[in-house]
Amino acid sequence: MKTLAEKLIFTYDDINRLPEGNYEIIDGERHDMTPTGFEHGDLEAGLGEFLRRHLKDKGYVAVGEIGVLIKRKPFRLRAADVVYISKEKSPERPKGILEIPPDLIIEIISESNTAWEITDKVKDYLSIGVDRIILIDPLTQTVSLYQKGKKEALLYNFDEDVTLIEGVTIKIKELLL
Repeated sequence: MKTLAEKLIFTYDDINRLPEGNYEIIDGERHDMTPTGFEHGDLEAGLGEFLRRHLKDKGYVAVGEIGVLIKRKPFRLRAADVVYISKEKSPERPKGILEIPPDLIIEIISESNTAWEITDKVKDYLSIGVDRIILIDPLTQTVSLYQKGKKEALLYNFDEDVTLIEGVTIKIKELLL
């Protein structure tokens, strides 16, 4: 029987046999994630449908805690709400955990997320070369856009046009109707 002091440490070699569930792996340790609410899931689905409609010929869209490899050692794996990866980066439809950086990651902030957790996640995504990271905060009705190579984040409200990816713009409030 394991004691609380004995932690299960995951390595990159475990990538194809990870247990089911909603969690991330931070430096080998499993960090469980709180289940999201309906609003979160609704936004996630709406964004996925919107991106598919506008980008289906240019790449691939997936929603629902998509595994994104950050680092092999120590093993670091993030779970993204919405991802888009172009056919330029991935000519074939991706399978399993993404080991190449998506062009776009969208995260919907939950009330259980701390500022530290979100900042750490954005830093991880930028460190692997994700072009655009969009954070949507339903509580404050704000959208933050982080871009590869830029030091400042852009801040929008739900009534403003936000460019998700080149040529694809949306007002987040339109997804909530």
